[in-house]
Amino acid sequence: MNRYLYYGSAVDIPGYNCSDYQPLHPNPNSKMLTGTIDVVYGFVVLFLYAPTMIVFYKQSRLACFKIMFLLAIVDMGAIFINSLATGVLLVHGASFCDYPNFIYISGAIGLGCWCSACFTCLILALNRILDMVCPLMVKVYFRGYRTTIVLMAPVLYGLFFMFFTPPVIFSAEHQTWFFDPRTRQGKSHEYSNIPHTVNNFSLVFLTCFLYIFFCFKVRRQFQKSFRPKRTARQRQIFLQSTLLCLIHLSASVLYVIMQFIEIPKWLTISSQYLWQLAQGCPVIIYLLFNRKVRAALLIFITSSIQEKSSNYNRKSAENRTLMQISAQTGGTGPTTL
Repeated sequence: MNRYLYYGSAVDIPGYNCSDYQPLHPNPNSKMLTGTIDVVYGFVVLFLYAPTMIVFYKQSRLACFKIMFLLAIVDMGAIFINSLATGVLLVHGASFCDYPNFIYISGAIGLGCWCSACFTCLILALNRILDMVCPLMVKVYFRGYRTTIVLMAPVLYGLFFMFFTPPVIFSAEHQTWFFDPRTRQGKSHEYSNIPHTVNNFSLVFLTCFLYIFFCFKVRRQFQKSFRPKRTARQRQIFLQSTLLCLIHLSASVLYVIMQFIEIPKWLTISSQYLWQLAQGCPVIIYLLFNRKVRAALLIFITSSIQEKSSNYNRKSAENRTLMQISAQTGGTGPTTL
């Protein structure tokens, strides 16, 4: 993004010139069905995330909810790019030279959100483990405003990727995002993003290692006092952690491999869906497996419905009162201008 700000336009950046581009008519890369599915998926995830974020905010006195609130923000930012923008671009069969500025900026934002989410997931896993094995450290690093200070790290981390590393560029032909704007022309190494590769292998693998350790500690604790409810809770935590790790690992590894090695098209498309799933599945997992989030969300929805119902009843009562007064005075009812 810093180069975009410096040059003023994506096509003026060295290596991103589109002077020899010839649009195709009719466009063979237009994917109406696939694009529509991406857009619908994006709206569903955003619809689920919106009230969930309100729940996280209201519960933000707990550090884990503050972390999940930030994760929700960056995930929603990524969904705008990897689902909504991707779907629209697929419908139009567009690639970089069709909308260079939009795609360049979108790619930078999507990359920043992905890397920030990776770091935030790592902090969430670390917070859960410390809460179990060393509660004192949780008080030291995650108490009150300290959580906000800690969360500045993934925010700055994401901004670094957004502004100071090459963005991913959409290709309608391959239905995914590559760093190379002219995909498969033998120059991918010129657009390689080494920090992204380091992020995908180091942070994601470390996060999965922490979740495995977390599951192991949970299992050990539950074994000390065997109860059916705790066994069910243990399975729930293990399944939740396993799903998150598998999706993030698969998306991370595939996205790195396809930048350097030509893989079958179905794998590149799969990597795109895995990216969408990686940033959309947390809210689904919260609602399926996290009883506190589910209960808080239910309370929020119920209270909202009750508030709307009471407002409606109050307005109805006011209207009836006005009608009665109008009838008693022989008027024609309230008038409006």
